[in-house]
Amino acid sequence: MLSKMMNIKTLFFTSLTGVTLLLIPSAVAQTSSVSNPESSRIIREAIATKRINWGLRQDSPPISFQDKIGGWQGFCTNLTDLLDKYLREKQFINNNINIVKYPISIQERFKKTRYPYKDSLHLAGECGSDSIRKGETGITFSHVFFATKTLLLIRKTEEPRFSFLKNNSLPSFSTDSRPKIGVINNSITSERLQSYFNYLISEMEIVNIPGGRSQLIKALLEKKVDAVASDEIILRRILNELDIETQDKFYIDSELAISYESYGLILPSDDTKWVEIINQFFIDKKDDIELLTKQHILLPPPPPLFTKELIFILLMIVATLSGLTWVAYMYWVRQNSRSETKSNLDPKTPIFADGYALLIGVGESAYQRLSLPVTVKDVQALHQVLVDPNFCAYPNDMQHVRLLHDQEATRNQILKELNWLKQEAQANPEATVVVYYSGHGWFSKSQNRYYLLPHDTDPLDLEGSSLSAEEFTNALRQIKSKRLLVIIDSCHAAGMATAKKAPSDFEEIPIPKSVIDDLSQGKGRVVFTSSQGEESSWIRPDNEMSIYTYHLIEALQGKGNQSRDDVVKISHLMNYLGNKVPESALTLCKKTQTPYFNFESEDFSVARLNNRPSNKTTGGLK
Repeated sequence: MLSKMMNIKTLFFTSLTGVTLLLIPSAVAQTSSVSNPESSRIIREAIATKRINWGLRQDSPPISFQDKIGGWQGFCTNLTDLLDKYLREKQFINNNINIVKYPISIQERFKKTRYPYKDSLHLAGECGSDSIRKGETGITFSHVFFATKTLLLIRKTEEPRFSFLKNNSLPSFSTDSRPKIGVINNSITSERLQSYFNYLISEMEIVNIPGGRSQLIKALLEKKVDAVASDEIILRRILNELDIETQDKFYIDSELAISYESYGLILPSDDTKWVEIINQFFIDKKDDIELLTKQHILLPPPPPLFTKELIFILLMIVATLSGLTWVAYMYWVRQNSRSETKSNLDPKTPIFADGYALLIGVGESAYQRLSLPVTVKDVQALHQVLVDPNFCAYPNDMQHVRLLHDQEATRNQILKELNWLKQEAQANPEATVVVYYSGHGWFSKSQNRYYLLPHDTDPLDLEGSSLSAEEFTNALRQIKSKRLLVIIDSCHAAGMATAKKAPSDFEEIPIPKSVIDDLSQGKGRVVFTSSQGEESSWIRPDNEMSIYTYHLIEALQGKGNQSRDDVVKISHLMNYLGNKVPESALTLCKKTQTPYFNFESEDFSVARLNNRPSNKTTGGLK
């Protein structure tokens, strides 16, 4: 369990610095241009005093710092200048008003910006490597402008003492020999360590270092601590500042991503109009800010490793292997396609000609710790029974049933396939549509918004890269079919450990009832979910399928029908799932799982029923 928690070698971060620019795309659609800037207290005070007081962190390179002669350097310096120019361009301030920069230490951040002001110096905002956090009174944060990971910088000679974090064995350190990890005093890094390592934190000693980054480096060099924890960009800056010989004595352990930190500007909490102006600045100047990020924070790409000639040879080898692979694959398809699904070649066999289905099992995630392999098994088994002429008898072609899983289950591809269903429903007024989603579902407490997590979800930008419930609902509403069944399995027990490592604003829960109500708006709309409340969706002990999908397939095969029935209706599915899922969850997993059904339409058919399963098997599946 512990090794699985720690094994994040396949993190999708492709940037060598391990950081990702975050300018939230969803904000572009949500934030309109600023109106009536005079309603801002900050703007009114600026007009009266001819100045805007602005704080810059003096000790957090490369984000913001002062050089040896007191000059301002780093990303925040240029960002503040860009903001100054922006305010004048928009005529929020005139040329008689200046932004005056003040140095702020990590110990003093928030103090001079917190409203109501308790300091003689009143700041309109602060810029530095300040992680967005909840619950700070008197201040708020702007949109995210950058993100990074919290990692460990370890002395190489001490590497064996940290190996217990990556294997299943607990250490046996004495009190005096526990590894010491230094953190900057007054930072949130200590809290992040406590949360991430949980009970293992008792095997380490967390040392709070006063005095900021310089003292942190000093404690490491003087061997007062064995490692230090901080933002990756700061740790890389520390390494770069050491001489070559000293650099070789330390390494950054990128396998232990302790947390993901999002940076924002610190702003007074009372002036919502000022916050609106700042957030609009991030949207309007997105391209300029991205250039500043590349200039100050992101390391340049490495020099090319291959010559043009070697690249050409490699490409020829790859092309040859690809051709051979394709030939072998096509041969395999021809040999196996007949055995996977029985084609409906007998014209006398009834088919469910108006049935259409989109089956989404996210499976492998670009961020490995979000992967749920069982969801792929679920959709493949579900597809098998839908197109089986002996049971549901959906036409076995891409114009009626489509699967999305692993690399195909991206946000854009899901929306594209929902649009395909829209077009099919327009062309066939009698269409019956089934949409099945199995994967993670996370809820943002601050945004009060639910998100489905596709393959290409970026945990540093969940809001921008995931599929929001609003987008999903709007896409479903475009499907003007008389009969639509939406099935969502979005709270997998296998993913709960992963969910604990999500940004603190997010939690993994079943899809909320308010979202279900939105999904079911309209005639002929029915929504099923695999669990409700704070329950999880559980996997069978054989790991072949989830409990919910196993019984859904049984119901589609007629286990909930009477002997005289020749179709499977919504009521058949509800009655069978409502009885069997809680029973199996309790028997197999000793857990509670209660399906939820929003059913206010007519009791329509979702499949044919051309045959019956035996009592011992479920369509050949375990």
